[in-house]
Amino acid sequence: MRLLLVLVGLIAIVIFGPPLAASLLGYSHDPTALPPEGRRVDNGDGEAINVVEQGSGPVIVLVHGLPGNAYDWGETPEKLAALGHRVVAYDRVGYGYSSRAQGREGEYTYESNAADLAALMDALGIESAMLVGWSYGGAVVQTFAEAWPGKTAALVLIGSVGPGDWTGRDVGLLDAVLGSPFGAPILRWVASIPPLSRAMTRDTLIAAFGAEKDLPEGHVEFTRAMLSLPGALDAFAYEAQRGDENELHPADLAMPGLVIHGTNDLLVPYPVGQELDRLLPHSRMVTVDDGGHMLPITHPTSMADEIYQFARAIRD
Repeated sequence: MRLLLVLVGLIAIVIFGPPLAASLLGYSHDPTALPPEGRRVDNGDGEAINVVEQGSGPVIVLVHGLPGNAYDWGETPEKLAALGHRVVAYDRVGYGYSSRAQGREGEYTYESNAADLAALMDALGIESAMLVGWSYGGAVVQTFAEAWPGKTAALVLIGSVGPGDWTGRDVGLLDAVLGSPFGAPILRWVASIPPLSRAMTRDTLIAAFGAEKDLPEGHVEFTRAMLSLPGALDAFAYEAQRGDENELHPADLAMPGLVIHGTNDLLVPYPVGQELDRLLPHSRMVTVDDGGHMLPITHPTSMADEIYQFARAIRD
């Protein structure tokens, strides 16, 4: 009995000790790393979506990845706006300043995200738009385009998930945690211990950018701050567990498509992009030599130019 009590005590110390010590010592994320809120738009389903807009002209909607947020696009939105577009970026439900779902079955899926996007476009009075999906966001816009083809003028898929050869993916500790049924509690525990959270976030971001030299200054703290918002880590875990790229049907999408993928993408391997380009009936592919997964941040000028030229070609 005494041994059992000792073991329980040791487990309690391991679980509760580090977060309590961090709290008492005043360690936390940097609140100044949080960006200002955008405009909250009611999607008609009792949820509010945080929207960041700029520019005017033909509409381009940016759909971020997993976890991600509306502020993750670097200078790409600004450059697209300067080229004559109305650019709409938003926090998907569960992230940033948007509402949180409850995590029930059917929520935090490709389908629920596509329905949120449809409701948002209706609320903003957007009948049809070019949709730019990055990473997990690529799965969202593919799902959306299949369900609402009339609202989809064209698709741009940047480092997008899809059916294909995922050999070579950088599978690390984070993937093991996300795949666990205790993914969300574990992530919250890690987040409560700043040194551990900072190290894990940094390692994950280095893999995402492809090289440590490409990781922007301050991006680790920005990411930690955004994920510290209530419910964001739960959304992260739910989406990671409920997404299956083999359920996507790019071959059924008849609208024009542009696939942009980096050869050094360690999160979504380059062959996945090649397969998307092969399957989409009307697409072309842009290869970014030595580009990683974070192309909108590392290559904003070329991303904006490629999207702009694609949009012009469709209009002409």
